[in-house]
Amino acid sequence: MRLVKLLSKGEGIRTLLWTFVKSLQALPYVGLLIAMIFFIYGVIGMQTFGKIAIDDSTELNRNNNFQTFFMAVLLLFCATGEQWQEIMLAALPGRRCDPESDYEPGEEYSCGSNLAYLYFISFFALCAFLIINLFIAVIMDNFEYLTRDWTVLGTHHLDEFKRVWSDYDPEAGRIKHLEVVTMLRRIQPPLGFGKLCPHRVACRRLVAMNVPLHPDGTVSFNATLFALVRNSLKIKTEPIDQENEELRVIIKKIWKRTKPKLLDEVIPPPAGTKK
Repeated sequence: MRLVKLLSKGEGIRTLLWTFVKSLQALPYVGLLIAMIFFIYGVIGMQTFGKIAIDDSTELNRNNNFQTFFMAVLLLFCATGEQWQEIMLAALPGRRCDPESDYEPGEEYSCGSNLAYLYFISFFALCAFLIINLFIAVIMDNFEYLTRDWTVLGTHHLDEFKRVWSDYDPEAGRIKHLEVVTMLRRIQPPLGFGKLCPHRVACRRLVAMNVPLHPDGTVSFNATLFALVRNSLKIKTEPIDQENEELRVIIKKIWKRTKPKLLDEVIPPPAGTKK
């Protein structure tokens, strides 16, 4: 865990770790699909090839057979690798039947089925071309989302803002307004200003965002994040006073349960208005 924490300090490694974590959240659904395919093919294999006698000289031996559900699933798992065609050929018609199976007299060599071609080829095609590609698609989708155009806001921008804010205030409450400029220069665009932004320019941009300032010279987490998102997406920013009133009306209309205290925190009411 210490090694992972150390690796997470680098931007590139953090991107890969984020991709890995987000992929794990979606992979259970892919795993459920795989389990369903193995279950269906395992049951069909038992019904079709379960009567074939175990013969250590063939590919259907004591380690590879369809006589129990567990062994059928284990065989299918092994059949996703090399030489699966040998198992398919061993399940063709003309195989000796297991003495304990319910075959008719004189039909001890009547087990097996030509369905082995369709069964094994379709199963291998599903595993080789569908399941593996699903895993790759899930991972690549998360990686593409993280490395897409940075002019588009995403959840990883919010994660970066929370991580940097926690260096100044772990409780996600308030910090000094002078610290906000330094903090936003540590956050990459479009949410922050970036380290290449001059200090004076960063101050002017912060003032233009009209982040609500408390009497003690601090700004809150919610108000700062709301102002940054609003400024990045150009949501009713000019003229700020008039647009504030319109934005307050829109928020009250869409999110009717928004508390007045929270609304006043992120969008200050006009001067002289009672809260």
